[in-house]
Amino acid sequence: MRAASIPGVVTHVVSGDLWAGAEVQVYSLCRALKASNELNLTAIVFNEGILSQKLRELGIPVDLADESRLNALQMIQVIRDHCRKHQTQLLHTHGFKENILGILGKDLAHVPCSVRTVHGNPESAFTLRSPHKWLVQKLDLFLGRFRQQAVVAVSTQLEESLSSVFPGKVHKIFNFVDVESIRAQWPKPVRQAEEPTRLGIIGRLAPVKRVDLFIRTVALLNQRGEHCKGIIIGTGPLESEMRDLAESLGVATNIEFKGFVNPAFKELTSLDALLMTSDHEGLPLTLLEALSLEIPVIGHRVGGIPEVLDQGACGWLVDEQTPEAYASVTSMALNSCEERARKSQRGLAHATDNFGKQSNTEKYMGLYNRYRGLSEVEAT
Repeated sequence: MRAASIPGVVTHVVSGDLWAGAEVQVYSLCRALKASNELNLTAIVFNEGILSQKLRELGIPVDLADESRLNALQMIQVIRDHCRKHQTQLLHTHGFKENILGILGKDLAHVPCSVRTVHGNPESAFTLRSPHKWLVQKLDLFLGRFRQQAVVAVSTQLEESLSSVFPGKVHKIFNFVDVESIRAQWPKPVRQAEEPTRLGIIGRLAPVKRVDLFIRTVALLNQRGEHCKGIIIGTGPLESEMRDLAESLGVATNIEFKGFVNPAFKELTSLDALLMTSDHEGLPLTLLEALSLEIPVIGHRVGGIPEVLDQGACGWLVDEQTPEAYASVTSMALNSCEERARKSQRGLAHATDNFGKQSNTEKYMGLYNRYRGLSEVEAT
């Protein structure tokens, strides 16, 4: 059979254990590609959850390679069988484990092409002190160099850092949001003037997100006479520790732990400002959503954050990872009405022009077509 007669099938491989940035972006991309009617999509997830449910609701066939009960070899077999059944032409992987198992599975199924998206920097360093993780990283890099055709970086910072690792293979395609849909569905609520200022942080309660800095910033602002509440949207392994920290700082009544909220837009629209205190980030969707809703953002100058904030033209950047630095910048932002309005308007325009759904979906479609086309030529 000529490969050109095979339907254009792209299979995504993703963990699906969380409903976080990578999972939300995979869903958004699949939804946009599905609406285009230009190719057929399937998916393999390693965990049942919100992502697998939402993909099935789109009518996308999803198979489970359950990492809680299958070993690596069995998971590879699930990937192989899925690709054979659906005649996958291109496999798209999202994450270290997904990359390795996906590439091995697609090779067994003779899938001609594969790409990966790198959604962010590693959350921990890979050193010889943890040999298992070090070996996994080296295997991941080897397979990416020699068994995948393209690597997608979601920010300029990632593009620059990956270009030397995967020479000639890196393509920058931003994470994206549907700005118009977000604004239509989630108008800002009317706030009472006497209400305290609401500062928020959204994300997993994990070390990299530095929720401790957020809590200390809220405490410091209140000590300085700026009455504010801290709204923590998300859950994770550090929740108990963060509650204890708020208690020890005497701001337990000023901190609200909202837990996991899906979607988080209702909470986001209620904020006077969003803080992003992470030690590092790729290109956070929460930040794009905040700009779409004209929510002021104070973020760490790291990863993709400066790019999304247009080097400070669309928000405020913090250079030092200290409560004093965040409190100072946050206070300045909250007390500069004209500047806040100007930056919020520029942020909306910046999100629409650079991080919108249509242009970035078209870039993925172009990437897929490029390598699917090559595979068809080779097979004819």
